[in-house]
Amino acid sequence: AQTSGVPVETAPVPLPLDKQTIVKDYVKRSDMPAVDPGAPVTVGMIVPEGTELFALPQDTVTEVPKVTRYKFLVTGATIAVVDPETRKVIQLIQR
Repeated sequence: AQTSGVPVETAPVPLPLDKQTIVKDYVKRSDMPAVDPGAPVTVGMIVPEGTELFALPQDTVTEVPKVTRYKFLVTGATIAVVDPETRKVIQLIQR
């Protein structure tokens, strides 16, 4: 096997439907503050540095260990799941 030294970027794993529901309920219950990142939030966009990201509720990370590092933010009617290492939006969940 030849290694080129280029890091392999693993594709983000979106939250399954049941986990999305847990996140939506969590946002509803905890009255999360909505943020305005200055532009419409889209999958693949980079969230500006000053924008606060919140940890996913614990229920969403127990069975899907790959998504434990993800965070989220709330903008209007959308919850954006973000990879905090790259600050890239990997998934949008309608509230």
